[in-house]
Amino acid sequence: MRQLVVETMPDGDGRITLEGRPFRYLVQVLRAAPGDSVDVRLPDGSLVSMTVLPFLPRDRVLFLQCAHSCAGSDALPGAREVVPGGSMGALVRPDAAFPDIVLFQWILKGPKMDQVVRQATETGVRLIVPVAGERCMSREADLIGGGKTERWERIVREALQQSGSPVPTQLSSPVVLEDVPGILESHASGRKLLAVMLSEAPLARKTLHEYLGDAPQVTALAVGPEGGMSAAETRFLEQSGFVCVHFRTNVLRAETAALYGIAAAQSALLESEKWRLNV
Repeated sequence: MRQLVVETMPDGDGRITLEGRPFRYLVQVLRAAPGDSVDVRLPDGSLVSMTVLPFLPRDRVLFLQCAHSCAGSDALPGAREVVPGGSMGALVRPDAAFPDIVLFQWILKGPKMDQVVRQATETGVRLIVPVAGERCMSREADLIGGGKTERWERIVREALQQSGSPVPTQLSSPVVLEDVPGILESHASGRKLLAVMLSEAPLARKTLHEYLGDAPQVTALAVGPEGGMSAAETRFLEQSGFVCVHFRTNVLRAETAALYGIAAAQSALLESEKWRLNV
């Protein structure tokens, strides 16, 4: 289910004004016409059904009006709680049971990093943290800044709209390795945490399923760059509470490893009630 992601909340009359890129996405990609209903993801992460009001394409601006039919039994699917929205009808919160996954991705070369950001968003990762590690390309590290981060943010927005993900994926500014433990602790906020680093070498003491058997509320994945993490980075993560996991598969590219790890963790967490482990 596609959705429109907006940066502003509806005004007191339950309306949102669209111009520029959001206008083009709604009209040219979603092919929305006056009277159509559109699923809109608001800045607070809630989802609301809104109606396209009459407009002229040459004006390059249109208004969305909250549809009161989003309340009660007509609420959009996938929600567990309806939140009163005053004059604008009811808003719908994302499913709180969706796995909370944090991805610490060592920065990859250009298009590869873009691919990881897009796929992590589509699969429902809660927080993406680019990490400038020892083996990241120096050219890529030098380019880190407003322009590159802005592009990644645009990729997140487009992926949210295309996939209809109920998870409001957030993108962190690039960080150095020493910042990782603090960011993870802040995100977990006291919840049960599992921090995993993926390894090409078969160094793991347990399988991913065995670690997930403890039902963590937050799962963090650390994925290295081309060539893997350095020995010093691995030691730092281990000392910070990360455990090593090795997948018994072929050698994966860095961008493939990220998606593989996310999918493996997410599937295991979502289906945890269906499988049993002898640990």
